[in-house]
Amino acid sequence: MSSSEQKKNKAGRAHALAAWEWFKEAAWLQVLLIVAVVVGLVVAIPFVVQSVVSALNNDDSSFYEAHRINYSTYEKYLNGEDESCNGLIGDGKADGTFSPSSDKEGFVVMFYKTNSSDCTSMQGRIETWYNNFNSKYSKSYGDTLKFYAVQCDWYTPDSEKTADKEGDISAYENAYITLEQQQDVQNQIADVYLDQDDLHKSSSVDEARLNENIITDKNARTLDTPLFLTFTHDNGTKGYTYDANLSKVIFGMVGSLSNTSDSDVAKNMLDVYNFQIQLR
Repeated sequence: MSSSEQKKNKAGRAHALAAWEWFKEAAWLQVLLIVAVVVGLVVAIPFVVQSVVSALNNDDSSFYEAHRINYSTYEKYLNGEDESCNGLIGDGKADGTFSPSSDKEGFVVMFYKTNSSDCTSMQGRIETWYNNFNSKYSKSYGDTLKFYAVQCDWYTPDSEKTADKEGDISAYENAYITLEQQQDVQNQIADVYLDQDDLHKSSSVDEARLNENIITDKNARTLDTPLFLTFTHDNGTKGYTYDANLSKVIFGMVGSLSNTSDSDVAKNMLDVYNFQIQLR
C-alpha cells in the first residue's frame, strides 16, 4: 500500500471516529433516531397485521360463491332430478391409504357463513386443493370432484348487519336456505354424525346440540358451520337419501388439523371426500 493510500485510510478512520464521538455526545440526535424507529414500527404494524390476516384468511378467494347453490338445487341433487352432482369420490378405506373409488360416485356440499373466520380461513386453501386434485386425477379416473356450497348467513347479501342481527328472526333474510330448511338438515344428519368415531366429531357439536331446535330453543341460530356433508352411491344409482347415502358429516376440521394450514386443509378434504381417512 502506498503512503498516500495509508494517509487516506488514516484520515477516513479519523473522520469516522470523530463522527462516532460526536454522535455519542449528541443526545438529542439519539432520541430523534429512537423516536423515528418507534414511529416507523407503529406505522408498519397495521400493514404487517393486515398482510398476515389476508394470508391466513385467503380473502381474495371467491370459491364458495362460485360453487354456491340454493336449497332447491340441493334437493334436486338428492332426489335425482338433477344428476350433474355425480362426481369422483373415494372408497373410504379405514387403513389410511389413498383410495379413489371405481364403482361409486358422489358429491360434497358445504354449509358456510361469510362472517365465520373458520369458513373464511379454509376457502382459498380448499380452492387450491380442489383445483390441484382435479388437475392431477380427473383424467386418470375419468371424472372430477363435485363441490357445492350453501350460504347460511342470517342476512344476505353480505352486509354489516350479518353479525349484529343474528338471532333476530325478523331480520333473517337469506335467499339460499330458510331456517326451517336448516333445521331439517340438522335433523337428518344427526344419526350419521353421532355414529362416527370421536376423531370425526367436533368438540363443539354434541348430541344435545343436534337435538336443539335452531329456531325456538335458546337463541335462534343457524346450522353450525363449517359443515361438510358427503353423499355417495353406486355408479348408475339415481338420487341420494340421508339414511342410505350420507357417508360422512364433518363440522370443521378432523381431529387436530388446522384450518390455517394448507397441508392440513388438504388432508381434511381428502377425508371429507373419502379418499384418505385420517386415523389420528
